[in-house]
Amino acid sequence: MEYRVASLAGQVWSIDETFVQSYLIEGRDRAVLFDCCLSGGVSFKNAVDSLTDKPVQLVFSHTDGDHTGAQEFFGTPMLNPAEYDYYVSKGNAGKPVLPLWEGDVLDLGGTLLETVLIPGHTPGHIALLDRAARRLYVGDTISDRSIFMFGPGRSLPALIASLRKLEDLTPAFDTIHTGHGSTSLTSDWVSRTRVVAEKLAAGELEGVPEPRGLPCRMYSDDGVNLLYTPLTPA
Repeated sequence: MEYRVASLAGQVWSIDETFVQSYLIEGRDRAVLFDCCLSGGVSFKNAVDSLTDKPVQLVFSHTDGDHTGAQEFFGTPMLNPAEYDYYVSKGNAGKPVLPLWEGDVLDLGGTLLETVLIPGHTPGHIALLDRAARRLYVGDTISDRSIFMFGPGRSLPALIASLRKLEDLTPAFDTIHTGHGSTSLTSDWVSRTRVVAEKLAAGELEGVPEPRGLPCRMYSDDGVNLLYTPLTPA
């Protein structure tokens, strides 16, 4: 597997596997790997090793399989405890993890990453906020491609609450780094996504069949695409 590596700014890189991307954020003393793509294998580890010689801590934004593929190469990962049951349900029973709570700050040496709990896409989904660099690493909560909001673990009301929470934080960041789609988006995508999610919850959007045949409908507005299965009245 070949990975496309791009320098974003300073000691920050995206590692792109066709449709999903992870991020390596390096400080003076250590580095954080935010997710580890889908395919895994030595080639992903080699991509990371080519970028840093610092100790690397793996942090999961969430634990869908396209974000955990190379986990066996990076020691014990960190995740929010609200994500643990979901992690186990994805075939990870018995694997050790370290807790990463709301408000915890990862000090990389000159670089501080603040943990923000943003459930909705999954129960314990997190973002990492670098206030000094004005960057938010947001996983799958925001994207200019499709945001999966169907199937077990997804919650549209929780997503809306999390987007409102991120709106309150927008004075602290200019750039959003996503798990899918464009690597970098502007901070206005938080409000754009929240508005579309609220329209969906209010029944104001008309869905169309998902083009790939996934078991959901696609609801689109203002560049935001939510894949969702509406509740069927009893």
